[in-house]
Amino acid sequence: MATALVRWLVLGLLAATASGQAVQQCPGQGEITPCVCSVKKNGLDIMCEFTDFTHITKALGVLKKKPNMVIFYLKLRHNNLPKLQSFVFLGMDIRHLTVHNSTLAVIEESSLSSMGKGLTQLDLSQNLLNSVPSTAFRNLHHLLILNLNHNKIIALHTKAFEGLDTLEILTLYENKITSIDPEAFKGLEKKLKRLNLGGNDLHSVPQAALSILDNLRKLEIHENSISIITEGDFEGLSNLDSLGLAYNHLREVPARVFSHLKLLNSLELEGNAIARIDDEAFVGLEENLQYLRLGDNNLHSIPSNALRKLHRLRHLDLRANNISVVSEDAFSLFGDSITFLNLQKNSIKVLPALVFENLNSLEILNLQNNKLKHMPEELMEPIVDTLRVVDIMDNPLICDCQLRWYKDWLKNLKDKDDDFMQKKNTLCTMIQEHREYTVQNIPLDRMNCIGKNIMGRSSQTTGNSIKTQPESIIKIGFAICNLIYWVY
Repeated sequence: MATALVRWLVLGLLAATASGQAVQQCPGQGEITPCVCSVKKNGLDIMCEFTDFTHITKALGVLKKKPNMVIFYLKLRHNNLPKLQSFVFLGMDIRHLTVHNSTLAVIEESSLSSMGKGLTQLDLSQNLLNSVPSTAFRNLHHLLILNLNHNKIIALHTKAFEGLDTLEILTLYENKITSIDPEAFKGLEKKLKRLNLGGNDLHSVPQAALSILDNLRKLEIHENSISIITEGDFEGLSNLDSLGLAYNHLREVPARVFSHLKLLNSLELEGNAIARIDDEAFVGLEENLQYLRLGDNNLHSIPSNALRKLHRLRHLDLRANNISVVSEDAFSLFGDSITFLNLQKNSIKVLPALVFENLNSLEILNLQNNKLKHMPEELMEPIVDTLRVVDIMDNPLICDCQLRWYKDWLKNLKDKDDDFMQKKNTLCTMIQEHREYTVQNIPLDRMNCIGKNIMGRSSQTTGNSIKTQPESIIKIGFAICNLIYWVY
């Protein structure tokens, strides 16, 4: 039995080798210390941490002597490695290379050139690079992802990424970039799909440099110092799906500024100082925009006129503005498709009775931390059947009969095994008793509530109070008529 098993294993190894799939094995224990090795499905995973150039070079020397070795991951992290010297990886088949948080400041021209045929991902994040090492990148013709986050790069010079004609993702988050040459991205226009320029010091949208990237799907320029955007800033980005402009210094959104972005699905504008949104601000986005984030700005009202054109909008975030008044038609003509509405951390005191009438698809409503005292049944009636979450915590709610819908709605959710809302500790104040109750436990039996609630159940007062059943009303009517007849 053992002999047969050995023969089967040998035949398997021979078959794998014959088909070109060389069996990968780690070097012997201690050969590449302090680096460590593990075997992955696609090759070896080599990790060298908290060491220096001398030890890393010695370990690489051992690895170079192993024939047909495929290193799927080579991770050099938290090291003292100020320079990548020429041909340091010569003779090695590396698919993913990471040099992270290793004091790297210089990459010599020929240090990466030997990996041009195999390298697909390169992570040089959290180092000390002050410019893009263009000459070192020039021969990486199969690179798909380049991560230069958290370096000291101050400018992107002309043709900074020349030769990276297969690159799909480029991230430059948290550098010190103040300027981008109009031809900085020359050569990336065929494949680049995602570009992250967030966390830099750009004062305007680098329109000339971006305009050639007509295959770009996601652009992130959040956390910069952009104070003005104008019509034409995004011209050329005809396939853009997502645009992040959050946490800049914008004060207004002018007319037609996004008109070239016909396919835009997600727009992030939160964390600016936006006080005005032109009625024509979202022209061009009518057919595809579904996610709009306008939280943490300085809006004093819901920009309904600008939003009315967005008839496919699903997610609308208006949290943490200065909205105090909501008009009855605030969501008319564009609310049919909204599933998520966030109005938390505003100053809303009253909501008109029909304000939610058009929100036929609403599933999540956040009204937390406003100044609402009452949540009438008629207010919630148009949306109560579709709602899965309604957050009314941290409002000065008064315990009254108008809140009884909430208790029944929660019971209905619990019956559907959806108990997320049960955990919310929403409080209201019983004025007569000067006491707080959770809204789930308001003492309806002592509140003399009359009529039907919006869940369709009949309500009644306690003790000798009159029941609101139709039969009771008819009997009372006949009794009054008889009394009048005998008196007169």
